[in-house]
Amino acid sequence: MKLFIGNLSYEATESDLREALAAHEPILELRRPHDKETGKPRGFAFVTLASREEGEKAIAALDGSKIRGRALRVNEAEDRQSHHEAGRPPRVSLKVEKSRDVDARPIGPDGKRIRYKGI
Repeated sequence: MKLFIGNLSYEATESDLREALAAHEPILELRRPHDKETGKPRGFAFVTLASREEGEKAIAALDGSKIRGRALRVNEAEDRQSHHEAGRPPRVSLKVEKSRDVDARPIGPDGKRIRYKGI
């Protein structure tokens, strides 16, 4: 079972998380994403436990408990889905690409594109 652990202190370490989850071993995966720009850990982690039973016990035991002074929010991780599937409008890109006509030269009376001489 994959858990989402939110409201983590930025000072909390992986060993702090492993210590809090020690009673719910084995931990198959522990992932703590980092900010791309600063390189600092973000305020959440994903933990994969071996069984659903251990995951449910971990949720009951850790939800609301404190690590480094912050109360954790622990629940089952949700699968990612697109915004459209989740009932939200799709994201709109703010990047504007300039469309460029391949050959924007005017057409002359003979039906051919006018050639420009280089300077």
